[in-house]
Amino acid sequence: MLDKSIFLKKIIQIEPSLGNEEKKELLSTIDSGWYTEAAKTKEFEKKFAKFVGSRYACVVTSGTTALYIGLKALGIDRGDEVIVPDLTFVASPNSVEMTGAKPVFVDIEPQSLNLDLSRVSSLITKRTKAIMPVDFNGRSAEMSELREIANRKGLLLIEDACHAIGCYYNNKHLGTTSDVGVFSFSTPKIITTGQGGMLVTNDKKIYERCISIKDFGRDVRKKKDMRNAFEHHIIGYNFKFTEFQAAVGIAQMRKLANRIIKKKRILRKYIDLLSNVREIEFVETDFKRITPWMADILLKTKSKKNQLIKYLEKNQIETRIFYPPIHRLEPYKNSDNRFKVSSEISDRGLWLPSSVTLTDKQLEIVCEKIKKFFS
Repeated sequence: MLDKSIFLKKIIQIEPSLGNEEKKELLSTIDSGWYTEAAKTKEFEKKFAKFVGSRYACVVTSGTTALYIGLKALGIDRGDEVIVPDLTFVASPNSVEMTGAKPVFVDIEPQSLNLDLSRVSSLITKRTKAIMPVDFNGRSAEMSELREIANRKGLLLIEDACHAIGCYYNNKHLGTTSDVGVFSFSTPKIITTGQGGMLVTNDKKIYERCISIKDFGRDVRKKKDMRNAFEHHIIGYNFKFTEFQAAVGIAQMRKLANRIIKKKRILRKYIDLLSNVREIEFVETDFKRITPWMADILLKTKSKKNQLIKYLEKNQIETRIFYPPIHRLEPYKNSDNRFKVSSEISDRGLWLPSSVTLTDKQLEIVCEKIKKFFS
């Protein structure tokens, strides 16, 4: 008998959603006659700062760039050490390497999938200057406890909140209680500008240093006077945003509230439809404070996960594996057994279709196929 699923439209794991609102903003940008960091860029930064509740926001070319600039603005340099969770996207440790500092990896907690605070103190040395918590799929570490550790040891916090737009800890948006918080607007994120990253901080000096680093090292206090346009008081680079990206970002911000509702609804629906499948485990999610970037599940074993991936592929359903733990990647290869939790979670973790464009019917089809696989 012919499998009807081959005629189904492919269900994409994650895809962006842009429409007429973005087109309208882009056309007005073309008509403006200036395309690098002008009125729309400032508007986008202000809207984002207001949304997360931060005093300052600085938009740059990517989340990776934002992490690098944030580290440099905090004074991280060659010979320093930064503690980074072992389960994250490679951009996190790469940004540390870009400064000349060394990323020091720590295993994760199985509940938050963020760095294991019980292990952090033992990794702090005289060279440690900062800790980089990573809000994996919107779940944070106990930030008050982490801040206490940082204050006691004289360390800085730079938070990789690239997964965490719409996520909170103690009623404060993630990324805003650290010295610097970093967000991403890459294509798969809840809102996108194609590429882009945002630094947020409540410290004016850190903010001004970020602005200077991304703009060739110009002094932000003198830049308005064209007679000082070519004075460069520190080494900086060209990590400036464009008005085109900002235009898209402004339109996307208007849709953010509804997308937060949709993202939560998607994971809730998966939990509702798959909670009776004994072979699937869901990571604990407090929907009052967490907006999951993607719908995540844990399988019993890596082999079972790979079998499910292949089965869903045959049925026109895309999935995405969790990131490999950093210690397994070639540039950071480490064969010791200090990373048992990150290794296990990575091996078993799978992201299901999670686009804001996902229909209820598509979601139900995904769950039907998963149930059929296990039955």
